[in-house]
Amino acid sequence: MSVSGKSSQLYSHNLTALFEQGGHVQKKHSSLSLSTNRFTERISTRKYAISVKIPDTKGCRTCSVARNPYTDSTFLCGAVPSGLVLLLWYEPLQKFMHLKHIAMRLPDSLPVFELLVLVTDEFPQLCVGVRECSNGKPSTSQQLQFDIIELNGTPVSVPDSGALRAEQVTQLDRDTVLIAVEKTVRIVNLRGLPSKELAAEMVFDFPIQTLVCLQDSVLAFWKHGLKGKSFHSNEVTQEITDESRVFRVLGTSRDIILHSTPTDDPSALSNLYILTGHESSY
Repeated sequence: MSVSGKSSQLYSHNLTALFEQGGHVQKKHSSLSLSTNRFTERISTRKYAISVKIPDTKGCRTCSVARNPYTDSTFLCGAVPSGLVLLLWYEPLQKFMHLKHIAMRLPDSLPVFELLVLVTDEFPQLCVGVRECSNGKPSTSQQLQFDIIELNGTPVSVPDSGALRAEQVTQLDRDTVLIAVEKTVRIVNLRGLPSKELAAEMVFDFPIQTLVCLQDSVLAFWKHGLKGKSFHSNEVTQEITDESRVFRVLGTSRDIILHSTPTDDPSALSNLYILTGHESSY
């Protein structure tokens, strides 16, 4: 999925078909020492009919995809000028189908836009921010509070200011959430309390751009590479750095989709990589 075009609309791209049509299927190790398939042309929605525009998403600002492991349903939520659109993946047609439109005013800034799955709910909840828990008393528990938009019932607008500068919120399992704030990852439950089973905090030596949760560790991506740390011991599990390339993670649903350009020539044709063997755990 991508937010593309002059009118900023949601598009669905079949990456496997794009690789095959482009004739760039290669099974070899890249400079990242990871098994990759390389696609060196820009994605063009006009050139490939397999890049499909999603209806009723014109003016989309951002989107989030989440799979409910309890029902095996995959949801897509997008922020549009009139509010939110919620779609459901329909396997027989290989496409997202419209479920509902939620008319509401969204915050002007949406640095966090993440679907969170609850065992008890049919639809996921939408997290649009994280803040320090304020209950009128000094807190010693380091509890956090999620800014939640309810998709199962009547949504309530959330505050437009005061949130932490979180880069990402990602769900590890039914009651564990990772929050990336600058160089730190905080691990809490759905009530915002620090984890007791896993390392409650992980500190990296670079500003975190994207997190990917694996079975026993987390990958933190930054401008020139990635570093992995164990959930239990907080020890480094892997580290890859290539300062000749600038990397950006485009997608983390199952396989990791990675975009890169030369550091000294940002306008050069970009590469797309599918990183295999790093499947998300949830």
